[in-house]
Amino acid sequence: MKAKSYFAIGGRHGLLLLLGLASACNKPDKPQQVDTKDTDVAFRTDTVALRNFEQELQFTGSVSFDEKKVDKVYPIVSGNVIDVRADLGAYVKKGQVIATLQSGDVSNVLKDHNSAKANYDIAKRNADNVEQLYKTKFSSETDLVNARKQLEIAGSELERSAQMLKLYGGKPSANQPVFLVKAPESGFVVQRNINSNMQIRPDNADPLFIISDLTDVWVMINIYESDVQSVKEGQLVDITTLAYPGRTFTGKIANIGQMVDDDTKVVQARVVLSNSDRALKPNMFCTVKLRVEKPDKMLAVNPISVIFSQDRYFVIRENGPDKYESVPVEILKNTSRFMYVKGNLRHGDKVVTEGALMLFSELTDN
Repeated sequence: MKAKSYFAIGGRHGLLLLLGLASACNKPDKPQQVDTKDTDVAFRTDTVALRNFEQELQFTGSVSFDEKKVDKVYPIVSGNVIDVRADLGAYVKKGQVIATLQSGDVSNVLKDHNSAKANYDIAKRNADNVEQLYKTKFSSETDLVNARKQLEIAGSELERSAQMLKLYGGKPSANQPVFLVKAPESGFVVQRNINSNMQIRPDNADPLFIISDLTDVWVMINIYESDVQSVKEGQLVDITTLAYPGRTFTGKIANIGQMVDDDTKVVQARVVLSNSDRALKPNMFCTVKLRVEKPDKMLAVNPISVIFSQDRYFVIRENGPDKYESVPVEILKNTSRFMYVKGNLRHGDKVVTEGALMLFSELTDN
């Protein structure tokens, strides 16, 4: 009698079996059929299908922030950085002060505003005096018109200087006029190019901060020239990251670049992904899989239905209620979703997936 050891686990996926000890014996090369009607085990099956060959291309990529949903904060004044209040990756709210600068530009704007305010006050007093004199006949109508005109000009200059002061955010304090850098929108600081005691110039090419809400992100895919013809806008791709090995992000190719990078020799394609849970971070490395259908049709089976034994591949075909047969097959192509095979199979045949190993053992031991 042959000794066997089984380990069974229940659950929605049915029976998982570990085959243990089996005594050596002569096994027939011809596939055998076994009757399992006396067993209580239920096996899962899948259907053999004639499918268009699905080529699976794999690329590398990286996560980037959505350029359409970012705010770049550039300096509008020169000066010395006093304090930086937002770290890289920090969440900031709209209007929040994220840095302060000591700026001579702010001092000049404040000076102009104070001068405009003094001129307006003088013009206002002069216009009031002329109006009183005009009422008592000691001033002419021309003098009154000129005084009111000067007041109007002074008022316009005061309004202009007030708007400039508001734009520059001048906050004078003890001989130290400062400029407050504020967040234009709420979001995460995804780039920071400012530190305390730095000298800032308004013609700096780099922004002080880049802020993004990260509710959507871009995945930039690197496509080699040999694969460019297979990639089209609108195609679905599956994206995985090192940070979340058990999770797949699915998106569509939204744009394909028109230039080949001189250094890397790749064309970049862009995928826009929803990122409401903020799982994806800028600069994360990604693996991207793209499935491309070819016109060739082949028989395809579920990969978990294929058994490898003694340098050959087999599937277990269901021939009827509780009737199973092992069928040798040749693997033509292999992807993560299908195995394309050649053998004594037809479109529509049922092959066992879960429980196939146990049945194969029974078939080859009989």
